[in-house]
Amino acid sequence: MGREKGRVEPIKKAYGYITRNHNGRPQVLVFQHPILEAGVQIPKGTVQDGEDPEAAVVREMIEETGLTEWGKPVFLADDRWRADDGSIHHRHFYRLDQGDAPDQWQHEPSGGGEEEGLQFTLFWISSPGDIPLARGHGDYLADVLEERPEDGLRCLEASEDFKQVYMIEEGMERIIGETRERISFEEDGAVLVREQTLTSEEIGDRRTVTRLMASTNRPLSVDDSGGGMRAVYAGDHVIIEREGGERRISLHHVPVDTFSVELLLRTLPLEGGYVRSFHAFNVLKEEEQLIEIHADEQASGSFKVRVEFGTTTQWYWIRSDTREVMKQYSEPAPGLQVEFRR
Repeated sequence: MGREKGRVEPIKKAYGYITRNHNGRPQVLVFQHPILEAGVQIPKGTVQDGEDPEAAVVREMIEETGLTEWGKPVFLADDRWRADDGSIHHRHFYRLDQGDAPDQWQHEPSGGGEEEGLQFTLFWISSPGDIPLARGHGDYLADVLEERPEDGLRCLEASEDFKQVYMIEEGMERIIGETRERISFEEDGAVLVREQTLTSEEIGDRRTVTRLMASTNRPLSVDDSGGGMRAVYAGDHVIIEREGGERRISLHHVPVDTFSVELLLRTLPLEGGYVRSFHAFNVLKEEEQLIEIHADEQASGSFKVRVEFGTTTQWYWIRSDTREVMKQYSEPAPGLQVEFRR
């Protein structure tokens, strides 16, 4: 979380959303802790030294529920979360599909420690609003229970792109740098990683790495070398780290990140007259913004897309067949344009 020397490493935790299909809808397994102040939770536990988080979540699910049969854990997200005692937890969330389990049962956890001798009451919920979960346990519940696009960014492929950067002043243009974009996937395709590198003596070098869930478009983290900043998304808030410290910002919506908007444009069902708006979070300005998209079809076999980021506007040219971004430009000042072009 911070950069101070000697700071204690975060405690690794593994959380599991165990799901089943009930009357055509997904449900998630939760349990009532016998200590009422501990609330209703999902199964979780500490990752042991040298243990892989995926292996840890399987072990913890067996210990805390007694169930043993499910498919391969599906990675959902990892984040940083501050506990009541001030310690930082590095949380790893997984989904595990379960085919056959009772509607409700009791189980004595087998992991020992503080839970030895306790008895959990396990049951299923169908909606994020069914019952409040313990702090942080419901941060990714909507990604499991609510309807989401089936593909999201998964339709994109690992690729690299190169564009030159032009500055156009009063109709006179000159090359001032170049950009490279690299798209790759992690966690068996569950996480999309976008690396953008700008090289320019005039406007400065910059490298930004954005990680987000490929199926839901949910942002996970942003590292921006130019701004000296790292942002980690964690459920209903985002933690922004800078050299001077960190700041936690609550999110009113579950937004995309503004660094990901260009990727989303490639997945939308664009057509002439297409209009859409949604919320996004700008980690550099540390604020949510309303994004408005307007698309017009061009005779050249592309879409000209106007994207309004609050008070800022950018234009993109996207090929209608491959959905590649061929060109983009903005007007940072009257009579001045900055253009990225293949």
